[in-house]
Amino acid sequence: MKQIQLTILFALICCLSAFSQNDNHLYFGQTPPGINVEKFNGGSFFEEENNRKRSFNLAFSPSGDEMFFSYYKGTKEMPHPEYEIKTSSYINGEWTYPETASFSGIYSDVDITYSPDGKYIFFASDRPQPHSIGLDIYYSVKTDDGWSEPIYAGTDINTNEGEVYPSVSSKNHVFFRSSRTGGYSESDLYKADWKHGNFINVQNLGPNVNSPYGQSNAVISADESYILLCTKRPDSEKWQIFVSFQLDENNWTSAVSLGPQVNTQAGASAPTITPDGNYIIFSKRRGPDRGLYWVSTELIEKIRETKIH
Repeated sequence: MKQIQLTILFALICCLSAFSQNDNHLYFGQTPPGINVEKFNGGSFFEEENNRKRSFNLAFSPSGDEMFFSYYKGTKEMPHPEYEIKTSSYINGEWTYPETASFSGIYSDVDITYSPDGKYIFFASDRPQPHSIGLDIYYSVKTDDGWSEPIYAGTDINTNEGEVYPSVSSKNHVFFRSSRTGGYSESDLYKADWKHGNFINVQNLGPNVNSPYGQSNAVISADESYILLCTKRPDSEKWQIFVSFQLDENNWTSAVSLGPQVNTQAGASAPTITPDGNYIIFSKRRGPDRGLYWVSTELIEKIRETKIH
């Protein structure tokens, strides 16, 4: 067992060193994809023995020299914390080996994202709060010394029903999934205004985005022109990634599938959009194709042309 772990550690360090030798360190120096889906970093960023791919939800800073990702760490012997957030930085020409983020590791932390200006990170956590149970939305502020202690986003955005997968637009709106009552399913997508440190005016995104089949893992484009979401619709037994386009304020087109390259029999989830808006990184969930993938957002524009114009 120890030999296997040492072998994997050495291989990962070699991979990270190889990335750092490329002058273009963005996305570890990989050649970006077109509209054809490709594996991201060979399908994983952090991998355990037996080829179990446990990393997902990759988020890069706008400067491209820092990244976070969610990591499934739960085991039968130690089921909690189920998730933690790991991080890597580009320092002195090299990407550091991934380590647990300074604010993570004790509680179950997941679903990390940056604000478009890179000054904030948002995530979901089950750290205890007197007004809620389960996962809630938190954020941290960038400081000269790193990231602040997590700040609870408050009881307008958080309820005792659970809130996850926050995503922030350049218009200071936070989009997220909530299991609160009054929606179209047991898990709907909402948005809140972010003003003066408060999260107010929570609104359901409506029946063109939400459905009776459940929604989660939503990410908004910086300009709010479209939202990616994961859902199970009647023609699929697995979670798949859909897109809806915003026509005007909270008026959305009917959500449609990203198509057969993204939504395979392996299922698809945990999409993120790179800070330049050019690529989608996502996870395939099951079987031999399980792992990390990416594709150009030109795919989104092609869908937009057929659904709007």
